[in-house]
Amino acid sequence: MNKKNFLSRSAAIAMSAVLLSSSMSAYAVNDIANHWAKDNIQKFIDAGVINGYEDNTFKPDNNMTRAEFATILSKLLDDPNVPTEHRYSDVPENAWFFDAVQKLCTLQIISVDEKFNPQSNITREQVMVMLARAMRLTANDTSSVNKFSDANEISDYALNAVAAFVENGYTNGYEDGTVKPKKSITRAECVKLIDSLNLIPDANSLEGIMKSIYNGVELETPATAITNITADNVEYYLGLKTFEGIQEAIASEPMISSSAHSVCLVRVKDGTDIAQMMKDIKENVNPQKWICVGVEPENVMVANQGNLILLVMDNVNPQGIVDSFNALELSGETEQKPEDKPEQNKPTIDSDGLIQYNDFYMNSMGTLNTQYVTNFTNKIESVCSEYLKDASNIYYAVIPSKQYFINDKVENPFDYTTMMNIVRSGITSAKEIDLTGTLELDDYLKTDPHWKQDSLQEVLNALGETMGFTVDLSTFTKNSVPNFTGQHGYNKENFAHETMTYLTNDAINNATVDNFQDKDFTKVYNTAKLETDTPYDMFLSGSTPLLTITNESAKSDKELVMFRDSYACSLAPLLIENYKTITLVDLRYMASSLLPQYVDFTGKDVLFMYNDQIINTVVLR
Repeated sequence: MNKKNFLSRSAAIAMSAVLLSSSMSAYAVNDIANHWAKDNIQKFIDAGVINGYEDNTFKPDNNMTRAEFATILSKLLDDPNVPTEHRYSDVPENAWFFDAVQKLCTLQIISVDEKFNPQSNITREQVMVMLARAMRLTANDTSSVNKFSDANEISDYALNAVAAFVENGYTNGYEDGTVKPKKSITRAECVKLIDSLNLIPDANSLEGIMKSIYNGVELETPATAITNITADNVEYYLGLKTFEGIQEAIASEPMISSSAHSVCLVRVKDGTDIAQMMKDIKENVNPQKWICVGVEPENVMVANQGNLILLVMDNVNPQGIVDSFNALELSGETEQKPEDKPEQNKPTIDSDGLIQYNDFYMNSMGTLNTQYVTNFTNKIESVCSEYLKDASNIYYAVIPSKQYFINDKVENPFDYTTMMNIVRSGITSAKEIDLTGTLELDDYLKTDPHWKQDSLQEVLNALGETMGFTVDLSTFTKNSVPNFTGQHGYNKENFAHETMTYLTNDAINNATVDNFQDKDFTKVYNTAKLETDTPYDMFLSGSTPLLTITNESAKSDKELVMFRDSYACSLAPLLIENYKTITLVDLRYMASSLLPQYVDFTGKDVLFMYNDQIINTVVLR
C-alpha cells in the first residue's frame, strides 16, 4: 500500500471515529503541560479518543497496557457488522475493555487465542502490528529495518509491520540506532506513534475543518473518504482546468453509496481572485459526474470564508452543510484583508538596551561574530582531542536564548542559520542533541535571561533519549518563589514581578555539593541568592569554575561531566537521581589546561551545553 492512499483512508477512518465522539468534552489532565508529547496527547483528548485517569492525570511516561491500547485503537475504527463469538478467558463481559477487545477480534486485528493478557504492557512491535493490520499497511521491502542495530530482535510475525512503519517514515527508531521492538511502549510514545499515521487531523487543517462541518450538520450524512485534490484530478472534483491559485484542496465523497454527495474544501493562495474562482467552480463543476446518479443544479452550492472555498453537491441537505461551514469560526485560518488585520506586538528597546516583547525582557543577540563562533568550536574540539580520549560518550547542545523565538520580529534579526552551520561543521568529536524544538518563549522567565526549571521536561526528554536516562518532572515537588524579579529588573523601580518555581525530590535534598569557590555551602539550592542582583544564582549558588554534585543513592554508577554556562545550574539538579556524580566545569572561569589536574574523565559521559549568546560573544579559556 502506498503512503498517499493510506493517508486518505486513515483520514476517513479518523473522521468517522471523531464524529462518534464529537459530543464529548475535552478531558482535562494536569500532568502533560511540559511533556514532549503534550500536543499529540491533547489532540487525542480533544477528539475523545483517549481520557486521563480519575485523578485528572494522564501519566504519559507510564507503560501502556494491552487493554488501554485496544480501547484507543477500537475508537478509531468503524464497528463491524457482525460481532465475534470468540471469548478470551481473561476478558470478562463486565470488563471496561471488553467491547474494544471483541471489536479488534472481529476485525482480525488481534489473534483468536485463549487469553488476551489485557493487563500486560504492550510492546512497540505489538503496537505496530495491530496498527498495520487495522490500516492495512504493508511494507514493500522488509530490508528497511536493517539500518537498526537490533533488527534481529524483531519477531518474525512483526517484521512486515515494523518495516512498513519504517518505510513510510512513521518511525525512525531511537538516536542510538535501535528500534527496541520488544520494549514496553509508554502511553506518550504510543500516542505519538499513532499520531504519526495522521489518523486525527489538526483542527485547523482542511481535514479538521471538514470534520467540523460534518459535526454541525443535523441530518445524517453518508460515510465518506477524504481524497486530496491535485492538478491531475482538479477538473473532476472542482470543474477547473488548472490548479493555479490553489494552495491545497480536499474532497469528501462516499466510500459506499448510491447517492450523489460531494463536499470539497479549497484553500487558495494569497493574491488569488476568490470571487472569480468561486464563479468558475459553480459554472464548470459537473453535478452528473457519477453517471448513474447526479445532483440537481439548485443543489450545487459554493460558499466562502476568507481564503477558504466550500463546494457542496448534495440532494439531501446542501444548505445545512453550507450553514454549518458558515457557522464555523475560522478567523485563524482565513486571510484577512490588510485593513482588518490587528497590529501585532512589535519588540521595543528600553533605556538599558533590553528588548521588550509583550511581558518578556531579553538581551539582544547583536550581530553574528563568526570568529567567536569558530573559536568556540575550536575550543570544544581541542578539549575533546586533548583530554577526553578516555571519556565514555561526548555530546553537545546549544541552548537558544529568548531572542531566538522572536527573531523574525526584531528589527535586526540574528543569523542563527550561519551560526549553527559553523557550529555543526566545526564540532565533529561530539554528537549534537538539538534542543530548539523542545522550547518556546513561555518556557523562559520574563524578567530574567534563563529558562524555567519546571518547563524543562521536553529538554530532558531530548537529552535523555540520546544519553540514556529518564526524568519525570511530575514526580518532583514544586516550590514557589512569589514576587520574583530577575536580573533584568534589579534596582529598577516598578519593574515587573513573576512567580518562579524550583523543584525538589529526595535525590536533590540528599545530594552534596562540592563548590570550588564556596566550600562551606554544600546544598543544591542557595535561596539566600534570591536577594542578590542575580537571583537565579539560587540554583547551585550560581557561577563557579568547578562544582561536583554527589548522589550516593543514584540509580546507576554512571557519572557525568558538563561543560556549561549558567543555564545548566537549573538543569543539572534534575539529573541528580540518574548519576552518581555530576561535575560542572565553566570554561569562562577556568583554563582548560587545568582540566587534568581537577577532573578525571575516564568512563564518564561528557556534555557541552552553552547558550547561543555565550557562543557568539565569549571566548572560552
